[in-house]
Amino acid sequence: MRIAIIDDEKSQADILYSICSAYFHEHKQDIPIDCFSDGIAFFNSFKENTYKIAFVDIFMEKMNGIAVAEKLREKDRDIIIVFVTTSPDFMMQAFSVHAFHYITKPYKAEQIYKVLSDASSFISDNSRYIEVVCDRQNTLISLKEIVSVESDAHYIKIGVVSGITYRTRMTVTEFIELTDNDKRFITVNRGVVLNADYIKGIEGSVCTTGNGERFPIKIREKTRIEQSIREYMFKKIRENQRR
Repeated sequence: MRIAIIDDEKSQADILYSICSAYFHEHKQDIPIDCFSDGIAFFNSFKENTYKIAFVDIFMEKMNGIAVAEKLREKDRDIIIVFVTTSPDFMMQAFSVHAFHYITKPYKAEQIYKVLSDASSFISDNSRYIEVVCDRQNTLISLKEIVSVESDAHYIKIGVVSGITYRTRMTVTEFIELTDNDKRFITVNRGVVLNADYIKGIEGSVCTTGNGERFPIKIREKTRIEQSIREYMFKKIRENQRR
């Protein structure tokens, strides 16, 4: 695991670096932490899958934190993004990049410790799985890896982040029940369910996922779909903050 701190205010970056270093020292972990003065410097040295966690300051001159996070999410859909800022005003915009946490300055060591603990648990989490029958074989599929579910006659097609599609005899309703009505799975059209963690945006009557796939939505349901996504992401951030 490697951590990136992106903040154009060196004194604040140094404080965060010290807190993170102390946390890993206490846990007897040797975790590299790299500091960058702005998003441009970060992306100039960025390599895919290098960082597991990125602390991103929102208020930066050369490239604001929201823009940094949006570009970072395009390059790495799994990285944990933690916003750091002096104001909570941009919390709603954190939804669009699926931020893991939102921390306001001045820093409190116990708060950073909690975020690092939650993030470490999330990274090592094997997640929940469902078991389906594909080609007469039982197959386990991690819920967090599922991007989309589409009806296909008496079957459904389950698309996962690796690009593989599983086809199993099941209805969309049965799939939702199998997940215990997991709120991350949002119905965007008849027979089409998307994982909110991978929804990049909605334009007109089309919903786009992080891997570039486009799914038509019911235009009459657009407000409801957007609200469901916001509620899920807001609940996710709040739960992470309470841990």
